[in-house]
Amino acid sequence: MNKIILLLLLFSTNLVAQQKQLKLFPFKSATIEYKYEASFSGTRIKYIDDYGYKQADYIEKNINFGGSTDKELETIILIGDKAYTINHLENEVAIGRNSTYNYYLLNEDRSCTEISEALIKAESYKQTGITNFLGKECKIWKANKASRLSWNGIILNEEINFMTMIVEKAVKIEIDVDIPESKFEIPQGIKYISSDVYQGFSGLELQFEDSETTSKTNDNNLKVSFNTSDLGRCDNFEYFTKNGEKVIIEGTNDYNKIDYRLIKSQVQNMAETEVQLQQAATLIFKTNSGDFGKMQIKEISETGYKIRYTVFNTDGSIQTHSNGISNLLENDFEIIADENYYKLKVNPRDRAKCFVLGW
Repeated sequence: MNKIILLLLLFSTNLVAQQKQLKLFPFKSATIEYKYEASFSGTRIKYIDDYGYKQADYIEKNINFGGSTDKELETIILIGDKAYTINHLENEVAIGRNSTYNYYLLNEDRSCTEISEALIKAESYKQTGITNFLGKECKIWKANKASRLSWNGIILNEEINFMTMIVEKAVKIEIDVDIPESKFEIPQGIKYISSDVYQGFSGLELQFEDSETTSKTNDNNLKVSFNTSDLGRCDNFEYFTKNGEKVIIEGTNDYNKIDYRLIKSQVQNMAETEVQLQQAATLIFKTNSGDFGKMQIKEISETGYKIRYTVFNTDGSIQTHSNGISNLLENDFEIIADENYYKLKVNPRDRAKCFVLGW
């Protein structure tokens, strides 16, 4: 009897896990081969499995610009909301977040193709027609100096003519094929260097056609804003110093899931005015010298307070951090505990700015 109950529990757990694997495409798997032209040369092979929950792009690119040539050899692996960018020339991998996946999580009531096209519109593209490409009926999208062809949410052809000409076009596409699991694995013996690399879209405003959902807004736009509760679906990031040493970051209420790129994306919300930092909330900031970081109350009582903080380098690695100190960046902020010992009053000095993330 106990064995039967255990099997039922395991089955229900696996079922829940599968339900969280959203469909980003209307087909289960695909292999797409692309070719770069104009200022770039080289290839990209894209592997899709589990309806887009798993994706991998193998990129070999030569960049010809200003008479010089640079080579790129990288693999981008997306698994749910996690992103792994592998630089094969440096033998390094950066762990980050797949921003696009969170847009699908926030709009589960819409079809995957509808969301993908809303993301194209959010980049100022407008649909101008229909054409046939590689035997697929594709939508034509035009922007200021760019054009795209999309089919079922996938860009099959893209041309950008801004300062230099960039062309990337699919030359072969296979749907519902077997994809080896090895395509989504990180090579052994590679160095993990940071957690700041994002893939996909971030900070865009999604535009859908008129519907019961969007008609409730004044401008028929559904704006996706950031809240720390969105991070509940993410695991804690692993953080590293500039030379690759692992750093253990402690905190509560998603503090561990807030990295450099996310902080920088919220700079438009930061202000030079006083903010109230409550316990378990996270304050993000920009210093007078332009560094970005985060802080949180660790302890607060009638005897004083301690805060945890992290300051990032521009590549997302850890510059400095502490899990209990009371004199953080005194030239940038004045911090005073309130009389109820529940929150801190944080006043930026000079050009420093800060913002308390919602939770």
